[in-house]
Amino acid sequence: MIQGGLPRPSLTLLAGEAGAGKTTFCTQFLCKGAELGQHGLYLRTFGGPPDLLINYASCFEFVKSTYFGQEICYMELEEMVEKACQSQDILDLLKSKIDSIQPARIVIEDLSVLQDILKDEYWRFLFKLSHLIKNNAAVALLAEDAHPGAEYLTHIAQVSDGIILLQNEETNFSRRRSLEVVKMSGTSHHIGKHAVDISAKGLIVYPGL
Repeated sequence: MIQGGLPRPSLTLLAGEAGAGKTTFCTQFLCKGAELGQHGLYLRTFGGPPDLLINYASCFEFVKSTYFGQEICYMELEEMVEKACQSQDILDLLKSKIDSIQPARIVIEDLSVLQDILKDEYWRFLFKLSHLIKNNAAVALLAEDAHPGAEYLTHIAQVSDGIILLQNEETNFSRRRSLEVVKMSGTSHHIGKHAVDISAKGLIVYPGL
């Protein structure tokens, strides 16, 4: 659908409502990298212990417990958020982690939580984060919940090279999942919504359906 994969380096906004498959998408993205021998960084603004993530991921066939802590490094910013740290402090921590593990793939969940803390610095923080990721030739997914009245967050969309929407729409008293590539710089991507299913094999897209 996007001519072979996400461009490298790049930032892609992955937006969607609850139950649309964002966490599955991100887990599958990192585990595929681990299978290929690529290091990954899973960054959550609020996440809790990594055991919760591993327990969730263990239901998928593509997950190996040995990935976590080796190919895939888990990190959360809850302590820094609670201390209301400055944007440069967060960037310095991220740079140190990226320099240490050299991830090819990065997932960042709920980055928008930092907007209330960083306030006027938030916009500049997003640009610096984009430069940090691209300077290290990484591919990043920025996973965010869709907000009422908006399919995705404008600030993050403006620094993103791609936008993927995951939906979990209610239709005739049931729900249907779908995926739409709204934007993907450097590719001639398929347009329109495509059916999505989630099983033990992970997230499967059916282009054209």
